[in-house]
Order: sequence, then structure tokens, then C-alpha cells
Amino acid sequence: MTSMNLLFRQARSGDSHRVQQSYRTIIDHLGATIDYPRWHQVNHPAPDLIASWIGAGELYMVLYGAEIAGVVVLNHDSVAAYRTATWEINATSEEALVVHALGVLPEYQGKGIARFILDSTIAHARAQGLKTIRLDVYVENTPALKLYTDYGFRDLGCHTVDYGNYDLTQFHLFEYVL
Repeated sequence: MTSMNLLFRQARSGDSHRVQQSYRTIIDHLGATIDYPRWHQVNHPAPDLIASWIGAGELYMVLYGAEIAGVVVLNHDSVAAYRTATWEINATSEEALVVHALGVLPEYQGKGIARFILDSTIAHARAQGLKTIRLDVYVENTPALKLYTDYGFRDLGCHTVDYGNYDLTQFHLFEYVL
């Protein structure tokens, strides 16, 4: 599978059902296997959250032909821990793109989809004139920790991140300066 066969595009309202199904497939797969990000445990992302991301124009899909291979949310939203972290570069929230809920469907895992999402995210951020890309990864999500480290994101170490009703609080913060 080459990047020439892949398309990175913003999800539209007509994609809502397919995107919901894609996240459900990812969540069910994680629940049946090793659930590194704990999405299954907390049913994240919930359907109403997915719908709000699509409505806001923040959810992006990777298409392989007509099939969704991966999904990601890109916006400027961050939790309090982001505002107190010592980032490599000073940037306002409007100057930093934040990556959320990056997922690859089980049948496409290990085929470079996550790296394609990161390549596309960087191109998207540069086109908007942003300074940096930031994200967090649950401390036990070793595949994601490796992905971002290998890709060149700077690991700021483990931080306490409060996402409200979730029992998960320990996350690594990552940054990629553009």
C-alpha cells in the first residue's frame, strides 16, 4: 500500500455513519486485544463526540479507495496540562495543532497508515502556518509511544492529564516543532 493509493480528507456530514462504524470497529478490536489506549474501557470516542468533531470540521479520514483506513481529529483544543507543560517552543493555542483520537482500522494496521496520517497532519499544519503539533499518549500505549518517538516527536515525559470522568490520568506529552 503506497501513499499514492491513500487520500487524507476532512470528514463531511455524509460520512458520519461510516466514521462512527470505523471508530466502533477500532474500539471493539482494542477491547478484544490488548487495549493500549484504553478506548474500549472508556468508550472513547463516544458517538456524540464524533458527530461534534465532524460538525466542527475537525475529523479527518484516510481513505484507501472507498474504504476508511484511519481517522484522526485535528484542532486547537487542549486540556490544562498542555497549558502548564514546558514545551520546546512557545505557541498560543491558535498556533499549535493538537492531535486527538488517531486510530487505524485493524485490517490496515502495520501498513503505514499512522505514518501517513502524521505526514498529512504535518502538511496540514504547515499549510495553516502553525508553529507546532502537540498530542498526548496514555502511558501504557507502547505502540503509539514508539510511533511518535520514531517519527521525531519530542517526548516531554509523563504528565498528569485530567480528562474529567476517565480514570486514566498518566499521559506522555509529545511535540513536533514545524
